[in-house]
Amino acid sequence: MKIIKFVPVAIVLCCAVLLADAQVLKRTTVKTESIPIGPGSTFSIMGAPLGDISVGVAAGNTVEMTATIEVQAVSEEDLAGAVALTGYITQEELGRVGVVSVGPDTRRKFTSEEKKLLKRLQGLPYRIDYVVKLPKYTNVEIDGGQGKISLVGPEGQHKIKGVDSDLQVTASGFIFITLEKGKAHVELLGGTRFSGLDASVVSGDIAVLRFRSVSGDIDASVLHTGTVFNKDPDLKARDARKFPFSEKLVKARAGAGGPVIKLTVGDGNVWLNPLVE
Repeated sequence: MKIIKFVPVAIVLCCAVLLADAQVLKRTTVKTESIPIGPGSTFSIMGAPLGDISVGVAAGNTVEMTATIEVQAVSEEDLAGAVALTGYITQEELGRVGVVSVGPDTRRKFTSEEKKLLKRLQGLPYRIDYVVKLPKYTNVEIDGGQGKISLVGPEGQHKIKGVDSDLQVTASGFIFITLEKGKAHVELLGGTRFSGLDASVVSGDIAVLRFRSVSGDIDASVLHTGTVFNKDPDLKARDARKFPFSEKLVKARAGAGGPVIKLTVGDGNVWLNPLVE
């Protein structure tokens, strides 16, 4: 008899939850940019807390960018306000083009009405997804949040940061990677501009696929839990007596040696794989 009395209450609670979900409105807008950039310049992008960033190569001397912006709110009025607060700004100067994401969580001055809106938007995330095409010889800097990051094709000095990211990199030059959490998959293309790789992940995995033409000195280590998996038969120990290959540390030479390939994981795994040309 007691169970029967609780049934109407459960139904009411379920209806209330469904009603609350139904009141969340979403709006998606798409913006495009075409910004001139010279060869050898730097393109930097600071992503939103949530969103994907894809950077590739295209012919010409411009940055072609598409941003897909999604916001949420509980009313049409608040939705319009969220759209006004969310997006990006561009920064152009000699030899550099920057893109900075902005949103309700961005630190700046707000009016009293905007402060009220921010309280109503709490707990309702926004996301910005970027697709960027730029000249091949461009230095790239990416500062991402939670989401996928892709860098394919550019040659230059690259810096990539991520909070919780699934990272795919196929590039040449010097590549610097720092992830707090996630996976980094890097394909080293080699070429005359390859000058090294420094990748670290606090919690997650690093996988490196190396073209056979890529030479370098590899330092791969796992600091806490995890394993270094050496699947590259062409790697030779630089000093087998002092540093024999182990599950936590591999100090190896690829080809004739040269550029440093440093891979560090706190908790997770490192994979060293050859990439057949």
